[in-house]
Amino acid sequence: MQEYYVEVGTSNYRDDLYCKLDDLRSKEGLPFELYEQKNGASYLVRCVYSTLKGKKGEDRLAQRIYNYYFAHALAEIIFKQWEVAFVKKILKKEYSMSYKDIEMILEKSWQDLNSHNTYLPATKKHILIKSILEFLDSNKRLNIEGFMNFRADMYKREVRKQIASAVNSYMLAQEHQSFISMLKKFIQKQVTIFSTIHLIIKPQGEVVFLDDRGRNINKACYSIPSDDKTNIELYEDSLISAILKCAPRRLVVHSFTDNHNDMIQIINEVFENKISFCTGCPLCRVSD
Repeated sequence: MQEYYVEVGTSNYRDDLYCKLDDLRSKEGLPFELYEQKNGASYLVRCVYSTLKGKKGEDRLAQRIYNYYFAHALAEIIFKQWEVAFVKKILKKEYSMSYKDIEMILEKSWQDLNSHNTYLPATKKHILIKSILEFLDSNKRLNIEGFMNFRADMYKREVRKQIASAVNSYMLAQEHQSFISMLKKFIQKQVTIFSTIHLIIKPQGEVVFLDDRGRNINKACYSIPSDDKTNIELYEDSLISAILKCAPRRLVVHSFTDNHNDMIQIINEVFENKISFCTGCPLCRVSD
């Protein structure tokens, strides 16, 4: 009588492997017995099905269902441990990243990509589970490290795509932070022209600068040709330059539209505790 079993080997993930497989038995109710084999660094778990005898088509169907549970459990180990080591290796060898940069990418950009509701995590997970399941359909023994080194090519391509996206996000964030630092250093050298500036951005794009007495100080702050208002990037750059030139010790933003969110974010990061936002005073109603 044919015995149905699956053997999973590893050198680096023995604790996680046994826990995951034991959970399949104790929590998911899969009917198999676990047998461990340890030989130095090598570790093998043999899972023998106690209810499959190999005589009925139902048994073959049940085995494939059980293999799906195995594939899912092994994929979780790979996501949790193998993937991080793989990402570190790629960042170091192919992107020449320093240890500090690698840790920052894993902490911020990589976590963001894996936690957000994007196609990448779901796609790579589906691909990996499918690859493991296909392998188990024709093989009774799977070594995690060997499988990941010599198979799972589609999964590794998806991970590389995600790495590229994480690196791009990280580099953009670094460039943005350098830009903000430069603006902070610039404003520290400026002489304050108006101690308080009230900034009003009307829905149609018109900007009004007022001093602490409510006087219009547009001419003293900036002069933007009307044609520049059609180019929102140039327009916002001119507004930021005007605010930095005046170097107020207090900046009050009374109204702005979603079109200017990027500009407001930059101003907020540069001025930090010197900026405040108002939404309910008479000046706010002027902007309506």
